[in-house]
Amino acid sequence: MKTVGTFEAKTHLSQLLAEVEETGEEIIIQRRGKNIAVLGPCRHAEESHREKMDRIIEGFRRIRASQTVPTTKEEIREFIDEGRKY
Repeated sequence: MKTVGTFEAKTHLSQLLAEVEETGEEIIIQRRGKNIAVLGPCRHAEESHREKMDRIIEGFRRIRASQTVPTTKEEIREFIDEGRKY
């Protein structure tokens, strides 16, 4: 794993990014000999944010569809009484 100083990282950021893109290896950025950051390939899933949101919303719709809604006075009273524990 390659290490570079902050000044070198700032000065040669484009080259470092190209290196990470080509090799897929991480580069450690140091300040005064201490590791402060890692420059590496993005490890996000292929699924886009919009696809994740659509999947979550579809899950909520399935849950909503599986729920029963009281329609008569007796069913409403039963739901109310069921919710009261004490």
